Amino acid sequence: MRQPSGSAQRVARKAGSKAKARRAPAPLTKAGRIRRLLFTAAVPNVVIVLIIMAIALGGLLLAGSPMAWWYTIVAESWMVFNLAPVSAAEVHISFLPALPALILATVVAVRVRSAVKHKVSVKDLLILLACVLGVPVLFTLISWLMLWDAGKVYDVSPPNLAQALLRVIVLHLAAMAAGMGTRLWRALAKCYGLPRLLVDATLIALRYLAYLAIGATVVFAVVFLINVSHQGEMMDEYPTVSGMGVAGLVLLSLLYLPNAIVSAASVLVGSEFSVGEGSVSLFSAHLVPLPPLPITGGIPASMPGWAIALLIVPVAAAVYSLYKKRPSFQEVLVATVASAVIMFIACYLVSGELGYYGATGPQLWTAAGLAALWMAVVGCAVAAGFAFVAWRTARMAEAGNTTGSEADQPAPDPAASDEDAAGNDVAADAAAEPEREPITDPEIVDAEIVEDEPTVDDSAEETENEEAPAGEAPADEPDESDQSGESDEGAKRSVAKPLSQELEAETDEEQNSSIKDSPEEGERD
Repeated sequence: MRQPSGSAQRVARKAGSKAKARRAPAPLTKAGRIRRLLFTAAVPNVVIVLIIMAIALGGLLLAGSPMAWWYTIVAESWMVFNLAPVSAAEVHISFLPALPALILATVVAVRVRSAVKHKVSVKDLLILLACVLGVPVLFTLISWLMLWDAGKVYDVSPPNLAQALLRVIVLHLAAMAAGMGTRLWRALAKCYGLPRLLVDATLIALRYLAYLAIGATVVFAVVFLINVSHQGEMMDEYPTVSGMGVAGLVLLSLLYLPNAIVSAASVLVGSEFSVGEGSVSLFSAHLVPLPPLPITGGIPASMPGWAIALLIVPVAAAVYSLYKKRPSFQEVLVATVASAVIMFIACYLVSGELGYYGATGPQLWTAAGLAALWMAVVGCAVAAGFAFVAWRTARMAEAGNTTGSEADQPAPDPAASDEDAAGNDVAADAAAEPEREPITDPEIVDAEIVEDEPTVDDSAEETENEEAPAGEAPADEPDESDQSGESDEGAKRSVAKPLSQELEAETDEEQNSSIKDSPEEGERD
C-alpha cells in the first residue's frame, strides 16, 4: 500500500516541477522588458479607448447622427475618463464625474501590481513609470489635436492643454503609487536609506482618510434620505424631461458619487463645499438653484445647530487609525503631512469649473489643512498617552527592581558598623594629622603589605580547596589559611584607614625589615 502512494507522489511532484518550469518566464533582454512593461501599462488605456469607440459608434447608429461626430465624441470621452476639462458651445466643465476615472485608475493599479508583485529592479520601475505616464499623455495629446481639428467645423474647442496634462499625470501617478504596494515601498525606502516610518505613517494617513470617507458616505446617505422629498420638487421644475432623460440624470448622479463623498468629507473636517456663489458647511448653508440632478437633492438648504456635532467623525477616524498602531511623535508628524497631501490631491481631482456656476467643489487648501489638523491634534494626544503609559510602566518596573535588590541585601551587622565607624574616625584623624610619626601598628603594616602584593587567582584557590577533603585545609600550605585570614582583615582595615603616599613608603620599608628579622610577628598578632 505504501509503494503505490510513494510512486504517485513522486510522479505528481515531477509533473508539477515540469509544469512550473514551463510557466516560468524566460529571462528577458532590456528591449524585451520594455515591451512587456509597455504592454502592461498600455492595456488599460487601450481597452478604455476601445470601449469608448464602441459605445460612441452604437449611439451614433441608434440616433442616426452623422459619423463625423464620432471622433469628437471619442476625444471628449477620453478627457472625461481622465478628469481633463472639456469645452463645448463656450461652456467649460472641469468638475467632472470621478467614477469613470476611479475605474480607470483601479485597472491601472491592478496591472502595475501584477507587474511588480515579484522581483523587480529600480530600472524596471523607472521604465514602468515612464510607460504608465507616457501612454495616457500620448492619448491625451491625440485627443486634444482631434478636438482642435473638430473645432474648425463643430462648436467645440480643445481644453487648456497644461491643465489637461496635469490632471492626467496626477491621476495615473496616484494609480502607479497605489499599485506598487506596501512591500515594494518599504523595499525602496530600505534601498535608499530612508526610515521605514515614512511608509508606516503614510499607511496610517491612508487609513485615516479611508475611515473618514466611510463616515462621509454614511452621513451623506442619511442626509440624502432625509431630503428625498426635495428631489421630486426639483424634477417638477423641469416637466419636459422624458423618461430617458430621467434615467440619464440618475446615471449621471451615480457617476458623481465619488465627488459627493470627497465633498462630504471636506465638510465633516470643518471646510465647505461651494457651488458658484452658494456654499455648504457644518456651520451654515447658502444655496443657489442647483442642477437638476438627483444627487443634488441631498444637499440641505439649511444647517441645524446640532450639525457641529458631526466633527466627531474625523476625530473618531483619526483615533481608530492610530490606536492600534501606537505611533510615535515622528510618525504622527509624517502622517499629518501625508494626510494633507492626499486630501489635497483628492479635492483637486473632484473640483473645477461647472459651466455657468463657476468654481465648484470642496475648498482645496482649507480641506487639506483641516484634515491634517485633526490628524495632528488626535495623533499627538494618542502618542502622548502611549508615551506616558510606557514611562509609568518603566518607573514601576524600576521601583520593583529597587525593592527586590534591597530585600536581597543582608541585614547590617552592628559589630561591623561599629568597626567601620571606628575606621572612619581613624581615617579622619590621619587626614587631620598628616605630619605625625609613622604608625608602627602591626595590623596596619600587614594591611599595607597585603594591599601592595600581587593579587591571587581566586578561581585557582577555590579549585584547590575543592580537591581537598571537606573540613580539611590543603596539605601543601597549612599556614597560608591563617595568613590569608589576617590579610583579609588587614585589607578591610586598610580600606577604612587610608594613609598618605609618604606614610605608605615608610611603613613598607619598616615592614620589609620586620619580616626579615621576625617572620612570626604576623602570626603573633
